[in-house]
Amino acid sequence: MRDTAVTFAVLGPTEVRVGGAGSAAGPTAGSAASTAAGTAALPPSVRALLARLALSCGRVVPVDSLTDALWGEDLPADAANALQIRVSKLRRALAAAGLGGDVLVTQAPGYRLAVPPESVDVHVFERLLVSAREETAAGNVTAARGRLDEALRLWRGPALADVGATAWATTESARLEELRLGAVEDRYELLLESGGHNEAVADIERLVARHPLRERLHRLLMLALYRGGRQAEALAAYQALRRGLADELGIDPSPELQALAEAILRQQVPSAAAPPSIPPSASPSTSPATPPPAQLTQRLQLRLPQRLTRRLTSVIGRQEDIATTLERLAEARVVTLTGPGGMGKTTLAYEIARHVDETFADRVLLVRLAALEPGTDVAGAFAAELGVAPQGAAPADALEEHLRDGRPLLVVDNCEHVVDEVAALVERLAAACPGLRVLATSREALAIPGEVQVAVGPLAIPSGPVTDEPENAGPAVRLFVERARAVRPSFTLDAETAPVVASICRRLDGMPLAIELAAARVKALSPADIEARLADRFSLLTAGPRTGEARHRTLRATLDWSHDLLPEAERRLLRRLAVFRGGWTPAAAEEVCAFDGIVRSEVLDLLFRLVDRSLVVPEPATGRFRLLVTVRDYAWARLEEAGEAGTCRDRHLACFARYAEEHGRRVRDIAVFARLSDEHDNFRAAVDHAVDSGDAESGFRLACALLWFWNYGLRHEGTRALTALLETGGGSTGARARALQGIGLLYVYYPTPESVAAAEKSLAVFEEIGDVPNAAISRLVVAWAGQYGGDPERCRAMVARSRRDLGDSDDGWWRFMTQYLDSLLTLRLGDFEAAVREWRLCLDLSHSAGDRIMGSAILAHLGIALRESGRREEALTVLGESVDWVRGQGSLHGLAFALVHTAHARLDLDEGDDVAALLAQAQDVARRAYNPRCQAWAAWGRARMAYARGDAGAAVRECRDALALLKDGEFPWARARLWSFLADCAETAGLPDEAARARETAAALTT
Repeated sequence: MRDTAVTFAVLGPTEVRVGGAGSAAGPTAGSAASTAAGTAALPPSVRALLARLALSCGRVVPVDSLTDALWGEDLPADAANALQIRVSKLRRALAAAGLGGDVLVTQAPGYRLAVPPESVDVHVFERLLVSAREETAAGNVTAARGRLDEALRLWRGPALADVGATAWATTESARLEELRLGAVEDRYELLLESGGHNEAVADIERLVARHPLRERLHRLLMLALYRGGRQAEALAAYQALRRGLADELGIDPSPELQALAEAILRQQVPSAAAPPSIPPSASPSTSPATPPPAQLTQRLQLRLPQRLTRRLTSVIGRQEDIATTLERLAEARVVTLTGPGGMGKTTLAYEIARHVDETFADRVLLVRLAALEPGTDVAGAFAAELGVAPQGAAPADALEEHLRDGRPLLVVDNCEHVVDEVAALVERLAAACPGLRVLATSREALAIPGEVQVAVGPLAIPSGPVTDEPENAGPAVRLFVERARAVRPSFTLDAETAPVVASICRRLDGMPLAIELAAARVKALSPADIEARLADRFSLLTAGPRTGEARHRTLRATLDWSHDLLPEAERRLLRRLAVFRGGWTPAAAEEVCAFDGIVRSEVLDLLFRLVDRSLVVPEPATGRFRLLVTVRDYAWARLEEAGEAGTCRDRHLACFARYAEEHGRRVRDIAVFARLSDEHDNFRAAVDHAVDSGDAESGFRLACALLWFWNYGLRHEGTRALTALLETGGGSTGARARALQGIGLLYVYYPTPESVAAAEKSLAVFEEIGDVPNAAISRLVVAWAGQYGGDPERCRAMVARSRRDLGDSDDGWWRFMTQYLDSLLTLRLGDFEAAVREWRLCLDLSHSAGDRIMGSAILAHLGIALRESGRREEALTVLGESVDWVRGQGSLHGLAFALVHTAHARLDLDEGDDVAALLAQAQDVARRAYNPRCQAWAAWGRARMAYARGDAGAAVRECRDALALLKDGEFPWARARLWSFLADCAETAGLPDEAARARETAAALTT
């Protein structure tokens, strides 16, 4: 930051520096030393005012904006007068440092800080970022890094660190922190491209730990690790992000990050070194240098083939693919664009050809093979396409002669149906013609030496809310909007249509052809109608251009083209893979798909062939595979046509019932829990088939084996499955009793009369048939459901009997679980000191039993006991450990419970800066988990915050919501406290009758 007479700094604590000195605006800011140095001593009350003016330096800030910045919604009675007092204090502070009265100017309709932008660190920071990106675009990496380093040195801590938490300050600090993080990412991007991957790894790892869901940081970490020779760790980093996004947001990583993971797995990630120069001929000494990658997309036009006509529509969302492919062509002689049909490989190849200039190639040649029949002489077809007359020579020899001189770029489009012949010819031509480069498009690679593949994936699909501005809505949505306007110019993206269009793009896998075909239907259908008809997408998406190739005029034709090229064995496997939901492992594919024409030993090879043909999507970081939804729907139709759907669904049910029984008992291992989570969609599909087919016994085997998995995770999914199976009326007595036991178990944290009755009925059945272990478990479920009410001594007696009956079975896990229930009952009775001791014992027993899942719940309950016994700081520490424990496990219930009680502990200690965010996160997680108890605690927390800021009416409303959600599903002492709190709020809000009723209810709960 260049020297100025006065510097105003807000990238950290607010400071004013005069002549190079600095004032930290802290306790010593007004000391003699500081004053002597010519610094301004800033009282806390004026820092927010100065920061707001500095961010708008040179411009008038209206009075309303200033009062909003200082007080938000909590305006003082006479806000204008209070602001004048603050302005006077700020002027005195600035004058004490020798600043003239012309620095802070009164000017209608407000005030202006009369200093140039270069006097404020924020503006200097933002200008340095712009300069750094300009240097990057010009290829000046060293200068760009220098600008970024200079910009980042301006930061001394969190932006606006001492100006309060009004809406303005929160929004502005968030914006600045995002710019800062983006600058850090830009710096490491440049460092990696300069070969500094080993230097960057440790710092990027620390950033990833602080921002675990930020995809760009994970991409940088993956690249740094891979280029440092740590391929396995790079894939592990991707896996950690994938699980984090799934657990926290329910989404997958972006297609770009998935493609990087696949490239790392296949060891096809380019090095950080600059690309080699491209020889114009056999004499490399005369070749011009290859332009930097950033310049490869800024090409002058050169002589193009006449058939490469000017495009009539824009190419959307492929700029990075264009730049990447040009970089690969600078490094390799043969590059193949691979991907499933409809991804836009041909469009991309032609656009890349348009970006090539004479520094890269001296001419571009085009060979189109889509119309070529299998078995045709490929060399002859090449010669005909290029206008080469063999004149008695073999076509391949004539091609060599034609391509040997100069530096041609040969674009070979649609190779998949003659891939073997094309591969042989391209390999020969590349060897014979040293200046030749080949860009091919194919649904599978040519698989020749020196070939580099560039996977052409789906267009990016927005994962969150979609803006009604197309330019900010992502490329898939932009493509839909542009093509829709071509058939209906009045079409607009607005608050109503934006989420529907995003959903259409998502359901079409981001496939450009499918999106274009859907957009063409806007002429006659609304987006909502189009989305509703996507269940029959192949009948809907049939409106391709008349001049397009026949296989691109309908979605079905595109997939028919790919399907018809497959050998029979690959067709069989493709259609049978449609039975899976959410992906599969190779072992599952072998178990389900190996019958009638496919033997088990063939499945893996056939699967890899389908990956090579871009019909199956691999997930390298997990070892799983999946089909795009459109491909799966097509394959399912083929499965039904072949009459194999019933057999495949039976085999799928048997496979996952066995898998659930094998792994369900080991769910307490976090790795096993993760594997079971990966199969969630397959479990659901298998249960649905059991219900539909009447095979209730197999369905009960699967569902009952997953009881504890569902208890830790999606309890509502377990109750849905068990209820549906019970309603069939099928299954053995024991299986049905186990299902009733499961319903009782999945409701123990918010029991209903129906769930308690189910648990008690299961106990009666097991006692009647003499199943002692299951009777003991049902007895525990009944006692567990009694944690909020009923006779505590009866519940303790039931726990004690189950402890005797189960003993040390299951490696002592049931002894740990009986202690867990005893601890709950002690907490329910309000003996908090005893509860602290019992929860600590419970934690030790969980470790001994090898349970790695329940630790978070134990710590959360221990934190509650500590908080209620008055040890609030210790409680906050323990609850923080609970949050850290559960974040990596995927248990939504555990995360919601830990977050919401951490928020209440923060409120107890008046540490409320981030409580609103904690409560919002807890509310969101609890809503996704269908957990009313945690939603109630979140509402209670919001009520406490509203009451503290003087809004008793809002506090009453939140309390009512909390009580409606809780019903009787909480410890009596906690419900009594909530009713008492409602009474206080109602009384303050002027609702005496409601206050009286609330106090009566609270008193009844404490007697």
